[in-house]
Amino acid sequence: MPHNDSARPPSPTDRNVLFWDLAGTLLPWDQQSGRPSVLPGCDEYLPELRRDFRMYVTTGDSCGGARQFLKEFEILEHFENVYGDLMGPVGKPYGAILREVGGDPAGSLAVGDRLKSDVAADTPDVVTVLINQDGQTHNCATVAFLVRLLQRQDADFPAAFDALLAGAEPDPTALGEARGGAITAAARRDDGLSYRLWRFEHTLLDEPRRVVVI
Repeated sequence: MPHNDSARPPSPTDRNVLFWDLAGTLLPWDQQSGRPSVLPGCDEYLPELRRDFRMYVTTGDSCGGARQFLKEFEILEHFENVYGDLMGPVGKPYGAILREVGGDPAGSLAVGDRLKSDVAADTPDVVTVLINQDGQTHNCATVAFLVRLLQRQDADFPAAFDALLAGAEPDPTALGEARGGAITAAARRDDGLSYRLWRFEHTLLDEPRRVVVI
């Protein structure tokens, strides 16, 4: 079980969770300064997202180190807790964390920047949103837009993903080996935001994982 350095008792109706990776996601690398920088738009959009989700940071760093970074960049207050030392071979234990905090996997999302590391290790129901790909840094507004787009489809995020995938343009060029696993379904959509929808399979995962790439 991941290390948890603090917790509050969950509300029985407070079951939607938004997980955030730290390095490369909340703190993307700034190529000009050679240092990490905070994801643009956090001040405005993290409070907005927090109205619908309990928010946690999940990272391979130590809890103490992660908290120090979050404090330094003035975004620690937006997160209920930090789960550190998450160094599994594939994915992160979102299912275990959700069981601990009383969250609903089908009503929860994870935001990260690495396919293999930021999918759910222990549940097929948490949809992962990948940002900051190919050297590009997104704005937190883009994440909020995608979250609202999924919410408009269905309160159950796996069902929302499947509905969007069914109406998307197939993208056969994305199929094939990826990060030690394989992308077995791929499509593109533009709903005011261009994004990709992937099903990712790996021998260490019991079922395919749903991934949105923006």
